[in-house]
Amino acid sequence: MEDEIRQEIHKEGYDKEEEYFFKKNLEWIQKKRRELDAKRRAREVEHSKAAHWMRCPKCGGQMAEISMGDVRVDECSGCKGIFFDKGELDLMYAEREAVGLFNRLKHLFE
Repeated sequence: MEDEIRQEIHKEGYDKEEEYFFKKNLEWIQKKRRELDAKRRAREVEHSKAAHWMRCPKCGGQMAEISMGDVRVDECSGCKGIFFDKGELDLMYAEREAVGLFNRLKHLFE
């Protein structure tokens, strides 16, 4: 009986079992690699954002928020450039009739 079982196992072969587990391990390794790659990309994006956050696109100086009426704009401490986030210039134009955009800019640089 034991010989018959051994012959049956040999006929079916452990090769199939080894192949099955090899494929399962390979799938698991590939899945883990994809997960780790996704985490690495997320860390790189976060690091890149932190390295460029509030930095002047012209000279690389540190940016600070300043008030221009009701709008907060970014001013570079190095080159003194003024930078607007999306929608901030539209807000300035909307307030222009009351005070005047150029009067605000002139007052800012005085």
